[in-house]
Amino acid sequence: MTPYGKLAIFGAGGHAREVAFIAERCGVAPATMAFVVEEAHLRETTVNGIEVHAIESGHCDGWPFVAAVGDPALKERATGLCVSRRMSAATLCDPSVGLHRTVVLGEGCILFPGAVLTVNVSLGRHVHVNVNSSLSHDCRVGDYSIFSPGARVAGHVHIGSRVFVGIGATIVNGLHNVPLPIGDDAFIAAGACVTGPVADGARVMGVPAKVR
Repeated sequence: MTPYGKLAIFGAGGHAREVAFIAERCGVAPATMAFVVEEAHLRETTVNGIEVHAIESGHCDGWPFVAAVGDPALKERATGLCVSRRMSAATLCDPSVGLHRTVVLGEGCILFPGAVLTVNVSLGRHVHVNVNSSLSHDCRVGDYSIFSPGARVAGHVHIGSRVFVGIGATIVNGLHNVPLPIGDDAFIAAGACVTGPVADGARVMGVPAKVR
């Protein structure tokens, strides 16, 4: 969460531009950042004044990186591409984030402006907690999961890997001895209110949230 001398941001779309904004707020100068994309997706040489390079070019080999794509499975793939170029995962935490000392962050996490993680929260690797999202006490989150803007997770919830939580979705609390489980690869639609367990790979929506 400390400033990096250089930073590669995998992606060059809207999510990546927002991540560059957070990096600036964390003290990384735009001149020492680069967006990296696969050669097949290279369209521009600069975005918002930051250079764009094909990852295959080797320009950013060995740099710290964050994977700034909004799909969990694609984020996992992007991370693998970066690691194959000897790049090391960076972590970004916007200065506005409320973060208790008992929070544990895996490598590659990005915490956006206004996010709040209260106490005894654990995030896996490359988890994104977006603008004004919150995770309450005793939440546990697996690798590559994404919380969209305004998502709310109450206490004692265990969320798997590659889970997508949509804009404004709510997950109610579990119990101390029976945490509420959200399975790997689950998709929770925008505005959904999850009141019970969600199975691996399930897509739920509505209030209360149901498989659709």
